[in-house]
Amino acid sequence: MKISRILLVLGALLCIAPAVIAQQSGIADETVIIQVNDYLITKADIMDEARRLLHQNPLIAQQASEVRAYTNLVQQGLLLQAAAKLAVPLEQYFALADEFVLKEIERAGSINNFLLEKNNELGVLEIEEFRDYIYNNYAYTHVLRIVAGNQQTAGKGFRVILEPSPEEIRREYKENHEYRMSPAILKWSYLKFYQKGDSAQAHKDMVDKALTDLENGAISVQELIDLADDAIANTGQPEDTATWVLDFVSSASTGAYKIGPKSNFGSQSTVALVVITENTPPKEYSFAEAQSIIAKRLMGERKMKAMDDFFKEAATKANIWVTDDIPGLKDFISQMIGRDILANTPGKNSEEL
Repeated sequence: MKISRILLVLGALLCIAPAVIAQQSGIADETVIIQVNDYLITKADIMDEARRLLHQNPLIAQQASEVRAYTNLVQQGLLLQAAAKLAVPLEQYFALADEFVLKEIERAGSINNFLLEKNNELGVLEIEEFRDYIYNNYAYTHVLRIVAGNQQTAGKGFRVILEPSPEEIRREYKENHEYRMSPAILKWSYLKFYQKGDSAQAHKDMVDKALTDLENGAISVQELIDLADDAIANTGQPEDTATWVLDFVSSASTGAYKIGPKSNFGSQSTVALVVITENTPPKEYSFAEAQSIIAKRLMGERKMKAMDDFFKEAATKANIWVTDDIPGLKDFISQMIGRDILANTPGKNSEEL
């Protein structure tokens, strides 16, 4: 979901976010604060999404989680409104989501086990919340595949996104130094080890042994990851995250690790750490090596532009209402979608997308 213009402006939005933090607004949880056509977003929706984002990635800052919650839900509203126009089988996805939930409950052995597992994984608290999460992912993925030309639209075939010509590829190789270089590869994982017995010391000893084995070459980085109770894989330089992670990841070599400052061995013992799975510097390609990579990059850029144009058009045509009860929220959403929020009223649908 890191592909639209909406998400590309997150950094700028963080500058104005303090004025629009929903949890500080003093309004009721079920109050509608944003409406995208007939898609309603309440204060509770924002806070629940922020809670889930923080649970899925505890490294991001609270402020960043709420900014992403706003962007995710507004974007979701735009996508779901466009889905009917793009002939996305939403009813089918409702049924598939229900089927998926039932299979997951059966696999977990009980509803309680299922909820505990999904809360640990995703931060969801109820069956309906997980069902909606799966449904939205089905619909979201389908729409984005159509926009990117990877999925047929019913009765209309594929969207055509032209592949770059040989001349374009050679020109980019000559003129764009970035295209002559292999990208640096930086992969890292955030690991958590939960205490399973009564002894915090035994838990600490177990983690210490695993880290010592890693240092001595007795286990690989992947084996350490497999030992963890929870692992979040990441690529590239971290953003919107804790300072200790930024400082460590930017300079650490493959196999290096750092235990987080908030790790403890008390009554709720959890060891959290970051480990570098790969850190490979860039190298220069010959044209023969680079041409297929350049073609793939250019095609990726064109697909991203198609998605960017889609979101711009969807935001332009949508009727978006924003409450006046949270100071600065209208300006915040305006910057997010790239246009002014008009003096509209809730309940009014947009023109057809």
